[in-house]
Amino acid sequence: MNPGRRNRRACGAMKGLLLSGLFAACGGDDPVSPAPPPHPTETATLSGAITQSMELDPDLTYHIQGTTIVEAGATLTIPAGTLLLGDVNFTGSALIVRQGGRLVARGTAQEPIVFTSSNPEGSRRRGDWGGVVLNGRSNCNFPSDECVGEGNSGPYGGTMPDDDSGQLSYVRIEYGGLEVSFGNELNGLTLNGVGSGTQLDHIQSHHGSDDGIEFFGGTVDLKYAYVTGASDDSFDYSSGWQGRGQFWAAQQDPHDADNGFEVDGNEENFDAEPFTDPDIYNVTLVGKEAGTGSAGESSRGIIFRRGTAGRVYNVVILGFENGFDVDQQETAARIQIRNSYVFGQEEGMFESDDGAESDPPIDEEALWNTDGWGNVAGVDPLLVDPFNLGMPDFRPAAGSPLTDDYAEPPAGSDFFDAVDYIGAFAPGMPQWIEGWITQDQG
Repeated sequence: MNPGRRNRRACGAMKGLLLSGLFAACGGDDPVSPAPPPHPTETATLSGAITQSMELDPDLTYHIQGTTIVEAGATLTIPAGTLLLGDVNFTGSALIVRQGGRLVARGTAQEPIVFTSSNPEGSRRRGDWGGVVLNGRSNCNFPSDECVGEGNSGPYGGTMPDDDSGQLSYVRIEYGGLEVSFGNELNGLTLNGVGSGTQLDHIQSHHGSDDGIEFFGGTVDLKYAYVTGASDDSFDYSSGWQGRGQFWAAQQDPHDADNGFEVDGNEENFDAEPFTDPDIYNVTLVGKEAGTGSAGESSRGIIFRRGTAGRVYNVVILGFENGFDVDQQETAARIQIRNSYVFGQEEGMFESDDGAESDPPIDEEALWNTDGWGNVAGVDPLLVDPFNLGMPDFRPAAGSPLTDDYAEPPAGSDFFDAVDYIGAFAPGMPQWIEGWITQDQG
């Protein structure tokens, strides 16, 4: 690549990003929306079946035309800075990696890899294309013939917990999600039975028409994940996912969103194994500011249901209609949420249970306040500017209680970082979203 061009791309790529003081190197006075970079004028096409390994050229803009499939035995490698456009002129444009295939997309904070809509900037909308799907050979708690991905994305699941579907680092997936039929939808990023040999970090799912990031089974870990403007759930995991997560954040659209977390076991058999049973630390979930947005949107911060298990620590739930909800007695006996805050709910911190989903009804408030769990309700966590849709600041402000009574991740972990705060962002430090994400609304 021409070094001069790389420098221009790195500066121009700041459009719509959170850069916190990095603008002087590129010039311009507007820190929110500096001049966009010139996209590569030369284009190429990705379509049909990719049966042999190939590496893309970052000096080309790629159009994903229709359902594009990385088949078993093939690896698609995407270099840093590559732009890929889901082509709106082709029905069902999506990138799907089959079991045994691999996607290696290694971006950087300076040059993220961007999957977005082929519509012009300013005219992009949710569901313009289908997003990215990885299918692996790890856990699924449905019968094997029923472990088939939504949106016609193919089979997944198996007995290979360390299965390797590749790597996604510093990747943005924008305006994805596609309704193939009612209840049969693709998300921004869909992870079907993906194994722990896969590396996922620094991923943004932005303005998708269904869930931001959804796990169906699997054992893959996810670190530094940011979901913005998903029209359904920001994070959704089910079907026996048993991975690990740390540093997850969501900022929801105040006029079009569902849950911050929607967590399920097996919807047909609440005792199906393997249980959905992850460990997740340091999460910030932001719904809508009091008195703003549309009724019925950002309905719950977290809902656990359908026999899920799992442990979640150091969570901030801020600004949902209801903060915390649990359905079914099997679920209440298996989940833990610890060292967490819920605040700013319009209808109540705990969703009332009328017995329709649980017999006997579950007392969410009592569960939240379980001795030794260290949770807090009704106390402002004092984030700096979490509801700002243009340039949010999710860090604890001066005087925030989030630096006390946090849960420390397991010492010596090969995945979890040591923390001394609650939520996804450290006080007084740059936000890990700075420099590579977007807050653009189209």
